[in-house]
Amino acid sequence: MRIHLICAGHRMPAWVEAGYQDYARRLPPECALHLIEVEPLRRGKTGGPDLAREDEAQRICKLISKGGRRGGTG
Repeated sequence: MRIHLICAGHRMPAWVEAGYQDYARRLPPECALHLIEVEPLRRGKTGGPDLAREDEAQRICKLISKGGRRGGTG
């Protein structure tokens, strides 16, 4: 089973990377965890947090493979 963790963000702090690596290491061998980071939308004067979330959500949904399952929040 392949698990793709798709999130908005880049250059995560070391503690986030360490947590991800620890979690990936704990999974059984038949599960492969892959982290896919989506560049967050730069927020300008015209856009607000709602616009940024909508843009990021659309880009994340495009990365979900056909037949893939969606989980988490949102």
